[in-house]
Amino acid sequence: MALLTWKSWNIVLSISTVTANATIGNKVTYNELIDKTMTIVRSCTMFHADDALLLAGEYHEFFQRSLLNDLPVALISESKSTAFEMFTLGKYSYTIYTQFSVIYLLWKLNQFIVVASSQPMLQLLLQRTKDSGWSNFQGFHILIDRKTEQRGCVNAYNFLWTAWEYDRLSTIFLCIDPIEGIVLYTFNPYSSIAPEVWRNVGHFHGRSEHPWILLKKKYNDWRTCEDLMFDKTKDLTGYEVRTNAISFEPHLQIDPTKRGLEQFSGDNSEILKIVFKKLNASLRVRVYTGSPYTLGGIGSHGTMVGMMADLATGEVDIGMNARSLYNTWKVEHTYPHGDDGLCVFTQRAGEISEFTKIMSFLSPVIHAANAVVFVIALLVLTKYQGFVKASVNIIRLMTFGAVHRLPGTNSTRIFFSSTFILYLIMNALHQSHWASFLTIPVSLPNIRTSEDLKKSGCQIYGSMFHGQELQDPELQSRFHKDTYYACKEHVLRSRCAACLGDCLHHYMRIRNEMRLYRSRKIQQNSLVFKTREDWPLLASVTQMIRRTVEGGIIEKWKEESTRKTRWAWKKRQLDKNKSFKTLKMRHVLFSFYILAGGYVLGTVAFLVEIFMGRRRIDKSLRNRKH
Repeated sequence: MALLTWKSWNIVLSISTVTANATIGNKVTYNELIDKTMTIVRSCTMFHADDALLLAGEYHEFFQRSLLNDLPVALISESKSTAFEMFTLGKYSYTIYTQFSVIYLLWKLNQFIVVASSQPMLQLLLQRTKDSGWSNFQGFHILIDRKTEQRGCVNAYNFLWTAWEYDRLSTIFLCIDPIEGIVLYTFNPYSSIAPEVWRNVGHFHGRSEHPWILLKKKYNDWRTCEDLMFDKTKDLTGYEVRTNAISFEPHLQIDPTKRGLEQFSGDNSEILKIVFKKLNASLRVRVYTGSPYTLGGIGSHGTMVGMMADLATGEVDIGMNARSLYNTWKVEHTYPHGDDGLCVFTQRAGEISEFTKIMSFLSPVIHAANAVVFVIALLVLTKYQGFVKASVNIIRLMTFGAVHRLPGTNSTRIFFSSTFILYLIMNALHQSHWASFLTIPVSLPNIRTSEDLKKSGCQIYGSMFHGQELQDPELQSRFHKDTYYACKEHVLRSRCAACLGDCLHHYMRIRNEMRLYRSRKIQQNSLVFKTREDWPLLASVTQMIRRTVEGGIIEKWKEESTRKTRWAWKKRQLDKNKSFKTLKMRHVLFSFYILAGGYVLGTVAFLVEIFMGRRRIDKSLRNRKH
């Protein structure tokens, strides 16, 4: 088949129409075309209980001929309608999308008939259909030229190309051919493969000069439904799929020294490579540099930013980087192929202090009981000797010195003997735990779970797009958006700061930072690939991904991509267990502080005794003189 342009196609059809009109007197009328259209709708499609037929454009003849009496119908005209005004505004304004609930307006239909008298009018009707809550790019669309009686099938290519621009793949064009009568046209933008009932009548250029094939078949009452709708996506014959990518370890690594798809590795890229290899498609990748926050999302002004903007504008078909599954404006997603989650990394909580170790030798109840006993002993001695002498004697008792001039009563002596024995027992217990000072310090508990994060009161930093994924209101209230590198700096500067992000990527990011600690998952997320709206290949790609998930292939790729990481982690743990635990001077320094404190306390007691002894001698001398 020779390569045709749309101009040459129109010239050929115009000449054939004029010639046929001059020679054929008994031609098909427009009303008959409408009847056959409804025959196709009723015979070749299936209406569900909650389904309806959408009519758009110049549809008055359908009602005049009473063809819709038993069918629920939705209408879209070429004149302005406000029925879906808020729904339409919500598709173009994220502020309105979040302020108004439009779910109740969503009612995706499966059968569409669009009647237009020109290509611009068809574009208007398709746009209004797309902006309505009835839109379904995967639905079956029938296009009709209102003036086909005069024009024949001259608009077959123009109308079908317009449908393709609006991503309506399951589309046929009905027209009146002056020679053959009612004929059906469709197209295949991916390959020339089609059932035998369809004839190849035009070869045009699509994306990147890929063949765009125009197909035709004659209407036959008995065989009209035969292969009316066929799978056009099972073999894409090298069709170019546009994607974007950024390095995001360990899920996706990019090696600029390699060429083609060989430069991409990791489970994210392997999934798409095998899917599009199976579909026989080629990939054109737009590579981004910078931080992972370039992945983008909905910005502060309600517009798509970063790599997500490529999907929202339709410049890219699918992102190579997998993302978390949550409701996203203006984009769609594939079947979930795995799970991941959000984690935080923080500074390690530090070590248990030596004072805490001492206090942990015995339970708080025993410490309180000892304190009560010594207070009672102090009060008893104060009654007989005064507060100063009583305090000195208590110090002597604690340092195992001789207690001077205890009260003479038996009960008092028995009490102080019991107190002395009690202190001996407590001292023995303390000394039995004293060896813990000669061990490596015990770490304080780090932030491991979402509950730990809540109790810590730490401020959370990270990408604003991760903040949008947080589901816990308390954690959301403490979240602050920041840059990729500033997030880590906050953590390095403060013990009460946490950096939020993807769990595996966080591990790769801080694996050599001994000061930092990564938590467990604080929120579980499913992983999907984001795609542009109304992407015709979405169903095929989703089906392929689902098959790979069910076959366990994706888990294998994930294990392969993280194998080196797991090996490195296991080796680090093994080396840590085998290595000698070095005892540093700072670990035992507190013991010397205690020893010095004991010396100071003993010296003070000695000086007080000397002072008290001199006062006693001076007092005795004065009494003798008198």
